[in-house]
Amino acid sequence: MTYLVTARKYRPTKFSEVVGQEHVTATLLNSLKLGRVAHAYIFAGPRGVGKTTVARILAKAINCLNPKDYEPCNECEMCVEISSGRSIDVLEIDGASNRGIDEVRDLRESVRYTPTKAKYKVYIIDEVHMLTKEAFNALLKTLEEPPPHILFIFATTEPHRVPPTILSRCQRFDFRRIEIQKIIERLKLIAQQDKIQIDDDSLFTIAKKANGSLRDALSIFDQVVSFCGEKIKIEDVINALNIIDQEIFFKVTDIVKNKDIRAGFELVDAIVKQGYDFQEFLSGLSEHLRNILVAITTKSDELIEATEYYKKRYLEEAKQFNEPDVLRMLKIVNDAEITIKWSPQPRLKLEMVITQLASIDSTVKIQELILTVLSILASWVITISSIDSTVKIQELISKIEELEKRFDSENFNNPPKGGNKIEPVKTQSAQNTEKKEETKNEDHSLQTEDISTINILFEDPLADYKTKPSAEADKPENKIENPDKLLNSIREKWDELADIAQSFNLNLATALKLSYPIELKNQKLKVGASNDIHLEWIKKNRPFIREKLKELFGVEFEIELGICDVEKFKEDVVKYSPDLKLKKLINESPFVKSLVENLGAKPID
Repeated sequence: MTYLVTARKYRPTKFSEVVGQEHVTATLLNSLKLGRVAHAYIFAGPRGVGKTTVARILAKAINCLNPKDYEPCNECEMCVEISSGRSIDVLEIDGASNRGIDEVRDLRESVRYTPTKAKYKVYIIDEVHMLTKEAFNALLKTLEEPPPHILFIFATTEPHRVPPTILSRCQRFDFRRIEIQKIIERLKLIAQQDKIQIDDDSLFTIAKKANGSLRDALSIFDQVVSFCGEKIKIEDVINALNIIDQEIFFKVTDIVKNKDIRAGFELVDAIVKQGYDFQEFLSGLSEHLRNILVAITTKSDELIEATEYYKKRYLEEAKQFNEPDVLRMLKIVNDAEITIKWSPQPRLKLEMVITQLASIDSTVKIQELILTVLSILASWVITISSIDSTVKIQELISKIEELEKRFDSENFNNPPKGGNKIEPVKTQSAQNTEKKEETKNEDHSLQTEDISTINILFEDPLADYKTKPSAEADKPENKIENPDKLLNSIREKWDELADIAQSFNLNLATALKLSYPIELKNQKLKVGASNDIHLEWIKKNRPFIREKLKELFGVEFEIELGICDVEKFKEDVVKYSPDLKLKKLINESPFVKSLVENLGAKPID
C-alpha cells in the first residue's frame, strides 16, 4: 500500500515545524546549544499533540551528522534511519505491551552496550505509565546513573500514574492542547499543498472536533477528503462526521423564547431520527448556552469559539436573554448531561429537559418585586383609610413613597457601610423615641428602619393604630366579659401550650416559647413573634393552636400574627399589668405572699 495518511505524511521533522509547543521546542534547542542535554526526559500531555514526534526529533538532533542551527538535517544517514524507524540505536518501546519486570531487566542489560553507529543510544518508551510497580523499581538505579551514551525519553498521557521516584529523576515537559486557530492554519497549509479546496467553516468544524489534538484533526481531515473529494463544504463535513448542526442549538433557544413545547418534542424526534448521540447533543447545548452567557457578560465575542457568522449570532441572541435565566438553563442541561447516560429512557429524559427549558419562568429582580409590593401596600392603605378616618393615611403614603424612591435609586445594590446589619423590628413606641435622632441624621440610602417599616406594613399595616370595632364585633355572642383577665390567663398558660407542642413539633414549640400573646379583642388573639421564621411556624400550625386554646379556655379564638420585640413587650406587660405585677410580687416577696394567702389581701385599683 503506497498511500500514506496525512498525519504521517506531514509529520514534523524539525523543532521549528512542531505546532503549538513552542515552550518545549525552545527549551530543547537551548539545551542543545549549551550542551546541557539531560539523560532522561518525560513528555506529558494529551494524545496527538506531538510528544513522540518531539522525542524523535530530539533523537535525530543529538545524533545528526550535519546539524543546522542545532536542528536535524534530515538528510544524513542517521537522520534517515531514525525517521524511517530502521536505526538500531534508537529504540521505540510500547510501555503497554512491554510493562513487566522481565522486559525492564532486558533493557537494563542492553543499556550497558555502546551505540553501534550513533553517538547516543536513545530509548523512547511510550505510555510509560503502563509499566508495573516492579518494572519501575527495577528501572530506578539505571535511570539515576545511566551510562554517558544513554538517553531516556518517556511519553505519557497520565503523568499522575508515574511514581514520584521516576519523575524526580527526569526533566518534565508538559505538552498543551493545540489552539483551534493553529490547527486551522496547519490544515489550510496541508490543503493547499494537496490542492484541496475547503472553506473556513469546514476547517473550523474539523479543528473543533479534534479537541486540541492535531493528529485527530489530520485523521478527520483524511476522512472528510475521502467522503467529499477535492472540494469540501461545511454541509459535507457535517454529513460525513454526523456532527450536530449549530442551527439545532439555536432552535432550542428559539423554543425557550417562544415557550413552544410542541416544537421541543418535534426537535427531539428529529434528533432521534438523525441518530445523534444524546450525550453529545447535551454537551453541545451546554457549550451553546455558555457562549450566550459569555456574550451577555462580556458584551464581546472574543471568548467564543465559533466562526465569525455564529459569533455575530451569539451577540444578537444575548440581547434576548438575561444572565440568571441562562445560568438556570445551564444547570438543567448540565444535570441532565450527568444523569442521561444511566437513564433507562434517554429519549424521555431529553424531552423532559427541553420541556423544562421551554417552561422556565423569567427571573425577576428583587428590586422590582419590592417596588410592586410597595405599590400594593399604598393602594391597601388608601382602601383602609376610606373605612377608618383615624388612620394617618398621609403619613403612611409618604413613608411608602420615600421607600419607593430609595429602592429605585442607584444605591439599591450598594448599601452604605455598616448598613448590612438588620436589627429586629421595633415597636411603635421605640420608633417614636428614635424619630428625633433620625431627622437629625437623614440618609437617602436603604437603612435598617426602612426594612423594619416594610415588615410592619406587610405583617400588619395598622398595628399601631386603634381601629373602630366592626358591626360584627358589637354582637353579644362575640363579646368576652373580661378580656383582660382572659388574656392574662392565656399568657400564663402559653408556656404550657409550648410544652404540648414539643411532643410532636420542636420547631413549633421553640416558636411558641419565643412568642407572646399581645392583645385580645372580640375573640381575636393577636400573637407577636420574635422573627419571620417563628411567625411562619406559628402560621402553619394555627389550627392546632386554636384547638388547644379552645380546650383550655372554652373559646375559639381567631389568631392574628405580627412581629415585635417579644422580650421588651413582656417587660412592659409585667410593668403595667396589675394581675401579673401582683403575681410577680407574690413570687418575689414572702411578705406579700403571706398577706394574700393568710389575710386574703387584694390589690386596690
